[in-house]
Amino acid sequence: MDKVVEILSNLSEEQKKIAQFDKGLCVVRACPGSGKTYSVASRIALLLSKNPFSKKGIAALSFTNVAVEEIKEKLSDNFSLNGFSHPHYLGTLDSFINQFIFLPFGHLIMGCANRPELVGEPHSTWSIKRYAQDYAQYFDKTTFDINDNLIQIAPPQSFHFLWKYYTNSGAVNGNIQNIINSKLEFFRKGFATQSDANYLSLKILKKYPIIAETIAKKFEYFIIDEAQDTDEILMEIINIFNSKGAENIMLIGDRDQAIFEWNNAKPHLFDQKYLAWNKIELIENRRSSQLICDFTKYLSSFDSTVAITPGIFDLSFEPLVNGYLKEKKASQKDPSVVTIEESIASFESILETFLGRCTENGIEISQKSVAVLYRGKAKVNFLGLTPIHYDNSMDCWEPKNLFVKTIIRGKFLYDSGLFVKGYKLMEKGLIEYKRQNETNSLIASSEYVQTIINEKGFMTYRKGIHQVMDKLPTTKGKTIFAWLEEANRNLRKPLVIKTGMGQDLISEYFGDTDTNVQPFEFYHGTIHSVKGRSFDAVLILLSKKSGFNYATMLKKDKSALSEKEQEELRIIYVGMTRPRKILQLAVPAEDVDLWTSKFNV
Repeated sequence: MDKVVEILSNLSEEQKKIAQFDKGLCVVRACPGSGKTYSVASRIALLLSKNPFSKKGIAALSFTNVAVEEIKEKLSDNFSLNGFSHPHYLGTLDSFINQFIFLPFGHLIMGCANRPELVGEPHSTWSIKRYAQDYAQYFDKTTFDINDNLIQIAPPQSFHFLWKYYTNSGAVNGNIQNIINSKLEFFRKGFATQSDANYLSLKILKKYPIIAETIAKKFEYFIIDEAQDTDEILMEIINIFNSKGAENIMLIGDRDQAIFEWNNAKPHLFDQKYLAWNKIELIENRRSSQLICDFTKYLSSFDSTVAITPGIFDLSFEPLVNGYLKEKKASQKDPSVVTIEESIASFESILETFLGRCTENGIEISQKSVAVLYRGKAKVNFLGLTPIHYDNSMDCWEPKNLFVKTIIRGKFLYDSGLFVKGYKLMEKGLIEYKRQNETNSLIASSEYVQTIINEKGFMTYRKGIHQVMDKLPTTKGKTIFAWLEEANRNLRKPLVIKTGMGQDLISEYFGDTDTNVQPFEFYHGTIHSVKGRSFDAVLILLSKKSGFNYATMLKKDKSALSEKEQEELRIIYVGMTRPRKILQLAVPAEDVDLWTSKFNV
């Protein structure tokens, strides 16, 4: 069979429009479960089968490593495409920007002498904090927007001051100006977070348009998945590529699943491109039953979606809304009390019924098939787990010795089976420990690490790290203080915390959710943690208020919702569109009527 015919034979008429879209600018609006990843892989496979691509290639980009791996998997499993090398590029949009713009050219505008270095998540942890109100601690918690204003990319409680950009006189707030000064100083030293790298890359392209022209000429096609998560800076970078010769750009996404506005994502940018460019819609849902599609349409911008998968589309399991007792203190109007224990017990009854419903209908209780989801990690206490501490919490940690926290957390993760992540954290903490002992500097740059490797040789360096790690005791069953007492017997210079503190169990301080270890037969996690995933059955635990009052939001017309309220409901929508067969909500008992009325149950 001809390769092109073979590729097209497995696509629906909707999907063929994506695969066969030839040249130009296009936006694909895809409903949940529409098979957009398969459609993207099909387009790539079709382009490769029809073109020689000797010089200019395909840039296939997405916003997360998980999404990139899914595209790779589809290319391999369905089209036997196991390599995607030069002149092509398959990776995250961030990694593309790093490779082609920031890392080779960042020094041109940062004022640093050498190639810049990426710090902070997801590249490493940032632990610079010399004293309680050291503005350096906010380096990875802030960045700049497209208008050069400093913005938060961490929760408000991460800062020691109330975020108010301007004083009454119109001047920049002193706290904010101090962070700006601190960030610029670190830029000059060559450090940048990923958000900073994107911001600086836009500056590079504007100042040196030849760089944008060169990149635009490298790739014949740009295919950008999950494009609803684009922020103003990333969209402007795309616009610059387009203006400098990139004429074939396809954006794929679902604005209803834009749930990363905390990372400055702006779904209206996707909407604007949808109105301005060629457009394709995917409204066939290959994941869920029609009953689930009908239930979730009240939070969707699609008029309707159609379930089409045999054995799934016509299932008769009605989505359910169950009420649990919410914790309540006595008041003058109502002296009744609901304890947290009673609240948890009432939710556990719903959970037991949900799991029983799964079993009765042939759904195996496993982490691949069944999920219990919630809005914030604090809700893990309803499952008998311990919420993690905020990263900004000082607790027992000395400001100049935050590497102690990094080392202990790394050891805890390592002991919990997360060997790679745990090792990297321990290595980073131990290097900072060595650096401070030698120079009293808190920054252990890659240049410093390379100096050690050059002096000792890589094998000796790695052996030394392992020798120190081997001296660290297990974290299991130990408090922070007890662990340090044991560890310090084997270390030349002791690890220090605040005097008289550290009585928390390490497992409780860092929390069960920090390890991502799943203690139940079913999966549990935040709604954000399952974006892009599918389950046979999903139970979503919602409180009366998760930053906003759902009762207020549910009564409003869509047009009257604020941006934050719209995002909150999009998050719920993402959770509701994960299941194939069974969807169940657990909400405060007094709100059940509001939810059932909204969703016409």
